[in-house]
Amino acid sequence: QKKILSFREIPELAAKSQKTVLMLRHSIRESLNNGTYDPELTQEGFAYALECGSLLAGLEDVCFCASPRKRTIQTAEAVMQGAELGKCDIRTAPENKDTVLFETPEDLYNSLAGGYAGKLLKEYYSTGKAAGMIDLKDSHAALIRFLTETEFEKKNCILTSHDISVMTLLAPLEIYPFTLEDWCGYV
Repeated sequence: QKKILSFREIPELAAKSQKTVLMLRHSIRESLNNGTYDPELTQEGFAYALECGSLLAGLEDVCFCASPRKRTIQTAEAVMQGAELGKCDIRTAPENKDTVLFETPEDLYNSLAGGYAGKLLKEYYSTGKAAGMIDLKDSHAALIRFLTETEFEKKNCILTSHDISVMTLLAPLEIYPFTLEDWCGYV
């Protein structure tokens, strides 16, 4: 049975754990159709991430790690501010970038520019393979290695990422049967 935790439950659960990595999708961003594949958060996105951060107040011994994209770094900053954690360094992790599931970064950009990214991802998550993408099992294994072998400096790490990374983590797990209806929203 699927159980979705509330943000409010996370500080208490993390306090009982040896180590916690909280993987969040970035907040609401500007359109990818504005000529950049590295858009910033909208004002609404910043406010939403700030609110999510406030629900994490009480989380202790926290570090931040983010994809090198502007929207993930801005999400981490807003969550940090909302949780009243003071100013922390945000370590960037290229292993967490939105292009890592693609054979080349251009494969992602071409699918977005061609308007077939949704179809491509549906095929990817239902079959484990799609043109220009690394096999889902290999991408999942690489993400698990990154999450388990990275030395995050603190007991708790908030990792701001992309929907495609969250999906790649969840899709192959047998403990949480994942379908496209579970596609994550912002933050």
